[in-house]
Amino acid sequence: MDAFGHVGDPGPRDGFEGRRGMGAHPGAGPDASDPRGGPERLRFAFHLVDGADEYGLVFSFARLCGAVDGGAEAHQAVWYVADRSAREHGGESWVDQGCVDAVRALVGADRVTDPRVRRALLDALSQGRLPEPDRLLPRAARWREAPLDLDAGDVVLLRGDGHGGLLVEARGEESGFRLRLSPPGDGGHPREHVGAARASTDADPGAASPEAPVLEAASLEAAGVLHFRGRSARVTGRGWHERAFGEDLLPARDGRDASWSRARVRLDNGWELAVHRTGGADAPDGTPAACGATAVLASPDGERVEAPATLRGLRPWTSLTTLNTYPTACDVEVPLLDLRLRTTAWFPRQEAVSVTALSGRLEAHADAEGTMGGRPVRGHGLWEVFPDTRIEDFERHVTRIRAVTRQEIDRLYPAEPDARSLAELAGTEHRPERLDGAVLEDLHASLVGPVRHTTAGLGRSWRSYVSMAAIELFGVDSEPYRPLVAAAELLHTGSLIIDDVEDRSPLRRGRPAAHVVFGEAVAVNAGTAAYFALDRVLNRVLPDDAALRLRVYQVYLRVLRAGHGGQAIDIAGHRAAMDEAVETGDAEALLRRVRSGHWLKTAAPVRGLAEIGALVAGAREEQFRALGEYFDAVGLAYQISDDVMDLRGLTAPAEGGGRSATKHTAEDLRAGKVTMPLAHAVALLPPRRARELWYSVRDGDADEATVAAAAASLEECGAVAACTGEAQGLVERTWKPLRDLVPCTWTSVMMGALGAYAARRERE
Repeated sequence: MDAFGHVGDPGPRDGFEGRRGMGAHPGAGPDASDPRGGPERLRFAFHLVDGADEYGLVFSFARLCGAVDGGAEAHQAVWYVADRSAREHGGESWVDQGCVDAVRALVGADRVTDPRVRRALLDALSQGRLPEPDRLLPRAARWREAPLDLDAGDVVLLRGDGHGGLLVEARGEESGFRLRLSPPGDGGHPREHVGAARASTDADPGAASPEAPVLEAASLEAAGVLHFRGRSARVTGRGWHERAFGEDLLPARDGRDASWSRARVRLDNGWELAVHRTGGADAPDGTPAACGATAVLASPDGERVEAPATLRGLRPWTSLTTLNTYPTACDVEVPLLDLRLRTTAWFPRQEAVSVTALSGRLEAHADAEGTMGGRPVRGHGLWEVFPDTRIEDFERHVTRIRAVTRQEIDRLYPAEPDARSLAELAGTEHRPERLDGAVLEDLHASLVGPVRHTTAGLGRSWRSYVSMAAIELFGVDSEPYRPLVAAAELLHTGSLIIDDVEDRSPLRRGRPAAHVVFGEAVAVNAGTAAYFALDRVLNRVLPDDAALRLRVYQVYLRVLRAGHGGQAIDIAGHRAAMDEAVETGDAEALLRRVRSGHWLKTAAPVRGLAEIGALVAGAREEQFRALGEYFDAVGLAYQISDDVMDLRGLTAPAEGGGRSATKHTAEDLRAGKVTMPLAHAVALLPPRRARELWYSVRDGDADEATVAAAAASLEECGAVAACTGEAQGLVERTWKPLRDLVPCTWTSVMMGALGAYAARRERE
């Protein structure tokens, strides 16, 4: 604290004054206040070195006046560190109660976000728990001007040093820093760059927004100490500071696309560059789109140039924490200056997660390389992406993991014969020379072909999501275990391939079933072989922990046993039990039987995948039990709601947007299959009507009118409502015990929403 004793007027601020941009008010340096009031943000970004080690640091302070009823202010202090050599990224976010109240008010008034997600987030906030990594400041924040004096609850302090520079200290629970910031000592000129709302529009690239925030920026040098992941580094470096007024501090929730991206680079020829675009972001799957943008450049002698530019995102990476997909590189072109530049993140995982973003954003320290005026240039910078964080449809949101799942499946089941992969698949990785070219071709055709055919039409991939979310739920980074998503999906795929043979189903997900294309013998063999994908994956993600692998195998083998038991019940069917139920009017035995089948085929695998994630994360025994009970309920609720959705026609998010049908309306009813609505109807309909309804569809040859009438009767008698009530009760009873045992994080919020989705998958 001694470095933060009271200081007087810091004196001249020549190094901070900057060049005033469009709409800037006089004296908009770091010590000036915005005469208009409103949102305000101070932000700093640095490239730091300690010998050969490189670090990136971004930190900011924000306040929002009158954020909540009564005019109270909201404050946030946040920092993130990137360690290049260790490829590690992390930080802390600290907010005050005013910020929490502002987020709660925003979420409460939100009518765009899926209600299941909105309710889950409000539930977390109402419990007085703030989703990590956000933490509540221990004391009130103080923000004073002239001279600048910021105190974020004694966690972060920023003051003038009396000599034209700044002193900043962050004292977090897991990281921090202590830096002296000063104007460049090389006579460099302060730089200005584009602010968030001053970016180009699709209609007029290069045009500034009429509602632009006032923004000033300046170059700075830094020296001090950085603490991160148990290590301390004495660092020096260079970066920039910006101060923005009028910029939205919380994302819009009025249906607008609030996404934006920005690259800011310092080149080795002395030029500085900032390129910004709003909207027009890359597709959710990361497909790049070249979009009009605004570029602001500063020459070595301080001349400012603003010009139209194009910006294209590249190398998409999907966060397993938020399921946001970010381009981790970008190509920038500024024709006016003959500038072509590629900026590439040091490593993909540089996501900053905060409740104030209602998800996350990419703040990636990056290298740049390209040409300017035909000459090679290099540099360092920051590549930022704020995606469209609206979750209007929870199911579509979860389906974002499908791209990750497909990538991981491709690694295990490549499109072309690969000797190493096929040796693993055939269990000969210790003697790969035993497989010659012709054998490899046969293995690929018979073991890989049917699986790739089936996974070409991936469904929702929500089981893959569960496998990763169960790790994240306990505060553990799931990134090192990414291959597990393939094992989860291949378990499901193998069972589908075999089920289609046993059920004589000609179609799967709108495509010919694998046995139709490859033959029954090949399909059964390939489907069975897919069950062993987990063995290949565990050798990669848990190579040195035999005890943990054993526990995972035990859970997985239990899942396989349950799945085969469920299929046995499915093959036997429930017709005889339904016959007896409608004759006696007693549905209890029938309901138990149908629930048993659903539990064995759907709930047990979902529970097992979640338990594997919990084992990997090192969950305590009471956490492990609570998680198992919850995902038991989620799996059973999902299958019950699947039965309900069958009556209405089942759809799923389509690859190119929109939705596509995966089942015809009342397909199970048409086939004479006993589902939960039929079983519940026995006790809800008059006995005679229950018998008539059942026998009208029992033999699987009813016409459209008969099936439609039966479906309507199930809705009208309350059978559908009974199913929905049962499913909701299952997840509600088991969620609270788990919620109270795990950290409050973005993942735990989404797990609450997952249960609500499983119980009530609303008709699209």
